[in-house]
Amino acid sequence: MARNQGRHRIARRTKIATALLGLSIAVGGLVVSTTAGDPERASADEVDKSQFVDITKVRPNVDEPRPGRNASTGSFTVDCGRNENGHFNPDNFIAQPGIRNGAQHLHDYVGNLSTNADSDNYSLLGAGTTCANGDESAYFWPVVRIDTGEEAGKQRNRNDEQEQARLEEPNADNELAGNDGEIQRPVVVDITFKGNAREKVKEMPKFLRILYGDAKVTTNGPANARESWTCTGFENRLVKQYPICPEGSDVKRVHTFPSCLDGNNIDSENHRDHIKYPDENGECADGLTAVPELTISLTYEIPRQIQVDGQYKVDSFPEEDHNPFSDHDDFANVMPGRVMDRLVDCVNEGRKCRE
Repeated sequence: MARNQGRHRIARRTKIATALLGLSIAVGGLVVSTTAGDPERASADEVDKSQFVDITKVRPNVDEPRPGRNASTGSFTVDCGRNENGHFNPDNFIAQPGIRNGAQHLHDYVGNLSTNADSDNYSLLGAGTTCANGDESAYFWPVVRIDTGEEAGKQRNRNDEQEQARLEEPNADNELAGNDGEIQRPVVVDITFKGNAREKVKEMPKFLRILYGDAKVTTNGPANARESWTCTGFENRLVKQYPICPEGSDVKRVHTFPSCLDGNNIDSENHRDHIKYPDENGECADGLTAVPELTISLTYEIPRQIQVDGQYKVDSFPEEDHNPFSDHDDFANVMPGRVMDRLVDCVNEGRKCRE
């Protein structure tokens, strides 16, 4: 479990740049002015402002399928907290099992207390959980940061920085080069399972793995990437850019996972072929079975001026350079059978349940 609760140390490259600047001053008598800042806050990585959009100028684009006669219309919400225990690490036991720092960016965790690079079915069972109802599932996503400092060396070589991020080990706070700034804890973490617009849902098999989005969209293309960003009060529109919200509205990420399962397979070689999204009418393709549809919604109180100035960002692989379209989420089902039974009954019976 990571030790950091949100304040982060100055990145190594910032220290190096500062040392070089001091040497230049000593040798050449150069006079410069510096901006004072919090010594515990990392320097800023500039984010392309073209990646930000005013949410009020986006047309509604979220279409919910109309429920059919056999629809499962209930919902089941699990309270797993907001990572108050500070569980962070740059691992991903689903996509990069056994590889420490395999994600190359920091993940925020709720649910299972033990989740790290070495997690497997046996280690997850009985490891404890932040979820109030005993759900030991692993839920994790990349952190969001505010990054307002003056960046040292804006003309740095991006390829050199990316290579450093690939090779450099996490520091004592599980920080990595290229992902700097102050972590923002969500003010709301909503974990809700819903049904299917055309049929009743079946139980998820124990240890089912599901990915949302694509952390390497620049490399892989947009096929698996999802528009994830919106603002509270504007959930009828999702965008692939960072949203700029009006006063009184907060930044929000909405991650809806695929929910049409290929038999009882809990994973596949690419972690995607075993589970697909329903079609635009909410129907699963032939041979696939509807399981509860997981949506994780994350709300952040990002000051509006920070949004306007383009000073918040999601952690990413180095090659993504904080691309908001690389937003993603991961889930492994470790629910006790009795909890899954309650979930399925609630959803299939059209009730709204919260545990």
